[in-house]
Amino acid sequence: MERELEVTKKIAREAGRILLEIYSGDHSVEWKGYDDPVTAADHAANKFIVAELRRHFPTDGILSEEATDDPSRLDKTRVWFVDPMDGTKQFIERIGEFAVMIGLAINGKPELGVVYNPATNKMYYATSSIGA
Repeated sequence: MERELEVTKKIAREAGRILLEIYSGDHSVEWKGYDDPVTAADHAANKFIVAELRRHFPTDGILSEEATDDPSRLDKTRVWFVDPMDGTKQFIERIGEFAVMIGLAINGKPELGVVYNPATNKMYYATSSIGA
């Protein structure tokens, strides 16, 4: 789980850098549903995170908030869960309270989680084997 944690931390930091590049400029807002905004930052961070997870862990499943679900993930023992930017409304309002969230479940049990707020450069992480 050490390798997974280190890779995930690096992915979260780089995704955060992507978010901050867009955060400082103008950005358009689309709506996925009522009161459910999405921005180019969500999409850019998602594209990066998913590509990196696939590159490092090609046999794992991935479920991401900003991507079409691939039901084949249900046949996988390891599944990554991605919210490329939790707090899109706060991002839009430039409050700074948004975060990259990436987690891993193995056999349906949560094993790893990383939360990174690029605006404050704070990262929180845990694994089932080392704790938080």
